[in-house]
Amino acid sequence: MSLSSGNGTTESNNRRSLKRDLGLLGAGAFVVTNMIGTGIFTVPAFVRASTGGGLSSLSVWAAGAFLALCGAFCYAELATRMPRAGGEYFFLARVYGPLWGFLSGWVSFLVGFSAASAAAAIGASAYAARVFPGWNPDAPMLQGVGVSQGAALAAALVLSLGLFHSLGIRPGSTLQGLLASVTLGSVFVFIFAGLGSGRGDWGGLIATSDTTGSWWVALIQVSFAYSGWNAASYLAGEVKQPGRTLPRALLGGTLVVALTYLAINVLFLFAIPVNSWQREIAVAQQAAVLLFGDSGAQMLSILITITIVGSLSAMTAAGPRVYFAMAQDRLAPALFARLGPRGGAPALAIMAQSTVAATMALTGAFETLLIYVGSVLLLFNGLAVAAVFVVRRSGPPAPGEFRVPGFPVTPILFLAAVVLAWGYGLLMSPQPTGAALLTVIGGMIVYRIGSKRGWLTYTPEDIEGKEVAPSGPRVTPSTQTSDVE
Repeated sequence: MSLSSGNGTTESNNRRSLKRDLGLLGAGAFVVTNMIGTGIFTVPAFVRASTGGGLSSLSVWAAGAFLALCGAFCYAELATRMPRAGGEYFFLARVYGPLWGFLSGWVSFLVGFSAASAAAAIGASAYAARVFPGWNPDAPMLQGVGVSQGAALAAALVLSLGLFHSLGIRPGSTLQGLLASVTLGSVFVFIFAGLGSGRGDWGGLIATSDTTGSWWVALIQVSFAYSGWNAASYLAGEVKQPGRTLPRALLGGTLVVALTYLAINVLFLFAIPVNSWQREIAVAQQAAVLLFGDSGAQMLSILITITIVGSLSAMTAAGPRVYFAMAQDRLAPALFARLGPRGGAPALAIMAQSTVAATMALTGAFETLLIYVGSVLLLFNGLAVAAVFVVRRSGPPAPGEFRVPGFPVTPILFLAAVVLAWGYGLLMSPQPTGAALLTVIGGMIVYRIGSKRGWLTYTPEDIEGKEVAPSGPRVTPSTQTSDVE
């Protein structure tokens, strides 16, 4: 079965083009809500247990913030040179060739968005259980089925958001703006009220205990919490004036979230006694009980659930833009390039990702998903960051295009951290990290088979949407536009 369009090789550009309706606030909201979600309210307990100390834990979060900013700098330059939907897929396909673009889309579909969405939905379900004390999320949905009620709720949430984002980018950006406001507002109230309560111990920041893992494995877990700093690049095809908007959204959103994460971790270390740290998903609820009592913790759980839903919502919108771009290049089923008749969203791609994520959510395996997702994200983030060196060889950024500050040191530091984290991940947590590597190898096999049988016929388009020969020049400043209206 061919993956090219069923009615030939072309469709009208009007039907296949995404609408540029996303401004700075909307793009920034996608970055903030995609980052602040499951990770910061679930990962800190695993990081603290792995590192065995408050300062060691904070150093991991600081390193994660630094890497996210380095990555955002590099993505900002790539996105202003290539302002099209697809994020890493579009960058890697144009810079390294179709194999690496396909692999990026392959892992995005199976891991980067689907598995991450599943983990977010499971986290939301875990916090929702705190809101309704009489509900047991581990209770079976149906006797003999092997699916818990919490997992079923997580799957239903994923599918519901998929249906909503199928309506188009305008209602989606409105929802993200609202969720971003609720997220940041509730987080800052939590931080200032908690630190001002006087019910914690500042000694928790320097206290130590036995380690149960590795600093570098903890960095992989933290990379999951920071994932989303590149969210705006996936929506580049729908951003107004991308040459100006994308760098501001990527860098501004990442910096706000990085500072927020460090403040939240300080609060957790202040609130939770050193001998009470466990590998607990709902660590924020544990801290809230100690700071505000049961009633305050229940209110916070509601806000955290909304925050995690915001993160899940952002991933639901961003991921399918990758498959849309792949379908335009004939590296994914043509139906993924079909846009809804009203909102102009890639509705079928959205529902395909939501279905896979919902299926994964039914497993309920949270911690394993963390390392699995984090490993894959780091690998392909690293490949995209390295692409900056390649595009610089074709010429410096044109006037109006963003330049990576501190080049080449900035991308080199990012890449060095990726190599170290992956090495320690394979050593300390070989199963999920190895599974990530096998996922990539599986994608290579699928690509080779699909290419030989004619299922995958790479036909890229330039920035203006015109088809170009796959063997032609991949990235040249002369073919780029920094501000596509």
